[in-house]
Amino acid sequence: MKLHFKLLLAVLLFSGGGNVYAQTDERNTIDSLLDELKNPKAGNAAKAVLYENLGFTYDFDKKYDTALNYFLKAADLYNQAGDKNSAWRMAEMNKQMDLAVKDDSNKKLVLMAIGVEVVVFLVVISILMRKSGRQKSTNQMLIGEKKKAEELLLNILPEKVAIEIQEKGITVAQQFNNVSVIFTDFVSFTKVAERFSPAQLVGEMHACFKAFDEVLEKCNIEKIKTVGDAYLAVSGLPTPNRNHAADAVTFALLMRNFMVHRKFQMGDATFEMRIGIHTGSVIAGIVGVKKFAYDIWGDTVNTAARMEQNSEPGKITISESTYQLVKDKFVCEYRGEVDAKNKGKLKMYFVIGPKELGSEEEKIRPDANRRAF
Repeated sequence: MKLHFKLLLAVLLFSGGGNVYAQTDERNTIDSLLDELKNPKAGNAAKAVLYENLGFTYDFDKKYDTALNYFLKAADLYNQAGDKNSAWRMAEMNKQMDLAVKDDSNKKLVLMAIGVEVVVFLVVISILMRKSGRQKSTNQMLIGEKKKAEELLLNILPEKVAIEIQEKGITVAQQFNNVSVIFTDFVSFTKVAERFSPAQLVGEMHACFKAFDEVLEKCNIEKIKTVGDAYLAVSGLPTPNRNHAADAVTFALLMRNFMVHRKFQMGDATFEMRIGIHTGSVIAGIVGVKKFAYDIWGDTVNTAARMEQNSEPGKITISESTYQLVKDKFVCEYRGEVDAKNKGKLKMYFVIGPKELGSEEEKIRPDANRRAF
């Protein structure tokens, strides 16, 4: 019975019937953002960011009409401020939500079909068990199905979180005080994408992101998500890791050198990339029950994004907090205090490379990219 229960739990989880709870304070977040909008000292740039955050909050809650309204407001203010990249990003979010409404309808049909298949599957299993009387054979079949479900779960959630859901049926949001967040972004993506066909664009992005995914585990990195051309990952959770900053920089160097080498080989048929890293605390948990996702929130994530936005093509920019943790292992170049949007002046550093090339670090050199990937 225990084995059957776990199988049913895994199946229900993938068909949208699992009860996954994340302890987030969404209402307080919305109220806080609305209160900040009332601040008479808030300029258009600050209001644009607040509207954008409200849009994402309502988007996570599947309230697409409300989210769309805030994204449109953010896009208008970004346009007024001359921030075309952010305005374009808001426009893309509007498109995604238009598709989300249609996707919800299609998903319901898919879920109904899956539900029927699950019922048929369980009925067939029950009949086979009663008629065959071969308990051992049936158990092996169930074990195989359970293994497939576990593998699928591990493909979308960190192992520790997936195990918690399997054992308890829920997972609790947590705060991690010492992590390093990695943000990447393709330079002038919109303009470069105009030269690509849809198939070429998606194919090249897939090739790059696949290469990054393949070195995640060896660097102790947890991939969070991709949003358009942005890639978000973190080191130090869900299992704490005291070497999180060094692991994050190592991963960033592997990504950077892969892209430099690919650019040398393919020219305008690929992209240039900026990378940013910041160290601090984040909250991590699962959002939603349909197409749920493990995500991270907090000022550390925003600051990592500012590091990336103020970086340069083919370079890695790290914050002061990250630099203090890696300065003995990596050669870094101080850039001075850079004015970061909504953050004021922040100390930033370029990462040049490791101080000593050992057997592991040799993979980070540009001329070793083929071996690293």
